[in-house]
Amino acid sequence: MPKFPYGKVPFWILLIAISTGIFNLVVALSKRGEKPDLVFVSFARSHMEAYEEATEEFQKEHGVKVQLQLVSTRTVNSRLQNAFLTNANVPDVVEILADTMGTFTKGPIEDVGFVDLTDRLHAEGLYDRFVESRYSRLSRLGRIFALPHDVHPLMLCYRSDLVEKLGIDVHTLRTWDDFVEMGRRITRDLDGDGNPDRYALDLPANGDMLTPLLLQRREPLFTKNGQLKINNHTVEDTIIWYIHQSRGKNRIAFSAGWGQTLAQTVTDGLVLFYFCPDWRTKYFETDTPHLSGKMKLMPLPAWEIGGSRVSTWGGTGLAITKACKNQKLAWKFAKVLYLKAEDLGKRFKASYIIPPVKDAWDLPEFKEPVPFYTNQPIGALYAEMAKDVPSNYASPYYGLARNKLNEVFINAALYYDRNGDDGLREYTKKELVRVSAYVENRAQHNIFYRQQIANKYDE
Repeated sequence: MPKFPYGKVPFWILLIAISTGIFNLVVALSKRGEKPDLVFVSFARSHMEAYEEATEEFQKEHGVKVQLQLVSTRTVNSRLQNAFLTNANVPDVVEILADTMGTFTKGPIEDVGFVDLTDRLHAEGLYDRFVESRYSRLSRLGRIFALPHDVHPLMLCYRSDLVEKLGIDVHTLRTWDDFVEMGRRITRDLDGDGNPDRYALDLPANGDMLTPLLLQRREPLFTKNGQLKINNHTVEDTIIWYIHQSRGKNRIAFSAGWGQTLAQTVTDGLVLFYFCPDWRTKYFETDTPHLSGKMKLMPLPAWEIGGSRVSTWGGTGLAITKACKNQKLAWKFAKVLYLKAEDLGKRFKASYIIPPVKDAWDLPEFKEPVPFYTNQPIGALYAEMAKDVPSNYASPYYGLARNKLNEVFINAALYYDRNGDDGLREYTKKELVRVSAYVENRAQHNIFYRQQIANKYDE
């Protein structure tokens, strides 16, 4: 047997991981007592629950058996990557996080383990039914390897009762400068203990909102052709803006966290405004039902007058693996899950997630007022934003670039804590140069990726 290039220990770890995956699949199949015609895997429980009815109808209509498997995000990614490398068993249809698509497209396009859907979408007249920018996260060099599940437009959610009590007119918050001016005015220590008891904005302390804010400024981490672009003035300026709002004596932001901590922060009114993609609206409604009628949504402030007030946060795609023995059946199943209009309306009411299928937005469910959000028709509000959601291009090094960008933010924030603004911009520039060189060096070690970028760049 050829020697495993990375040594014995990694070889046995890989072998055990693959064996475990195959064993789990065999066990799952044996429990059902029969071999399914299709195996569908997703990491999202809410998705699986929403698909159950459509799956049952599909099985009856086509006389087939479809098995739904719920698997963790990490497991989906690791199993698929290992299985593609070793030709082990893989599911027929799978949902993946859009950010991870690049990890499956590191080699030559023809070796990607997912079916290329580009020509099918155009041939069947489906391409234009989807929000075009959502293909960017699920593509490689112009070839589409997954159907977009969502749009996830980003708005601000706010405690309307408290905002109105403070005399804040949200219609005047047209730019982030307007918002910061308001934030400086209302962020206050109300009990004299030296710590603010009211903040304007929820900003994660680790810099996680940097990418959505950059997308609002039409600055994705990579270009369409795969070129890294985090070392520029806009990125530098956004990092410094983020630091100024979340650190120091003039801060207007607090990191509210997630789950119960977030719910308590909203309830207490510690923070007034929250970044809110469509998927987060359901969490607020579920976790803080006592605030019904006290919450509203508004567009993001623009970075400059007349600029974009739209961004996006998160995303999922559905792919068909090349190993699927009945790709025609899998394609029919994918279209039932993602394109059946009446189901899209029901799913929106259950999740408040806007589908990327534009004609679905005319369904009555998207226009209904939602009591929790003070009877705003949040479906229509998010649909209006969805039209202009920016592209965010996939790369095998997307996750690395995002982590390194957050690293720059944290280092720059610590520098600011020690030195203030003195030298901050120069330090941030040096950090961006450093991490850009690191990511580009990693990319240059991938000969296939390097050649593909060079070819596209020369076109």
